[in-house]
Amino acid sequence: MEIQALEKTIAEITDTARNLWEKGWAERNAGNISVNITGLLSAQELELFSNSTFRPLPITCSPLADQILMVTSAGSRMRDLAKNPWDHLCILKMDASGTYFKQWPEKGRDPTSELSTHVVVHSTLIQTKSAKKALVHTHATELIALTQIGEFCSTGSLNHLLWTMHPETILFVPKGLGFIPYEIPGTSGIADATAKTLEDHPVALWEKHGVIATGKSITEAFDTIDILAKSARIFFLVKSAGYEPEGLTEEQLNELMS
Repeated sequence: MEIQALEKTIAEITDTARNLWEKGWAERNAGNISVNITGLLSAQELELFSNSTFRPLPITCSPLADQILMVTSAGSRMRDLAKNPWDHLCILKMDASGTYFKQWPEKGRDPTSELSTHVVVHSTLIQTKSAKKALVHTHATELIALTQIGEFCSTGSLNHLLWTMHPETILFVPKGLGFIPYEIPGTSGIADATAKTLEDHPVALWEKHGVIATGKSITEAFDTIDILAKSARIFFLVKSAGYEPEGLTEEQLNELMS
């Protein structure tokens, strides 16, 4: 086992879970995390799956053949995950067709209810030969609030607003986020829409629900959400003070990107 790499991944999961809870983005059991850990388990550790029963994936994803994902378990609270990660995580080993998986630990917990989205996005990342291996889904309050305002319910209007609120936003998230009109959580519909959106953007914003971000690491995915949420928070702070935000001008944005 690549102990150092796996330990770093677990540390990132616990740190991110704590940050999500402290920011107020993880009420009750809201949010979920997954990371592709293929290659980080030894042959001996892979034997843990030998007596497990195969279970069908919610969606067949052939690019996931023989891949191994670590995901948060259904019903897990981020505040609890931060304290005891192994009590709130599952490791899923896919079969050679990407149709079924074995789970460790096999009993006592199920993978996240958003598993459809996670497996479809990870499958797409593999297909596109992306270096990204991590997904973070959370209920970022400030970004959800923007989707309660009709004029911001489009990819273009959201990104223009967020980029103009703070210089770092366009510097660190130049591809912005992609807006997804409301879909029922946990369905194949939201999974497919999210995977498609994340081909062009590092973050997908689900209308009136939350965000999901990709990253080379869990920390990178969290940081991207955090930057976008900061811009949304600046917008609402200025509005709540009774003023109209000026924002950066187009000339200033162009200067930042030049």
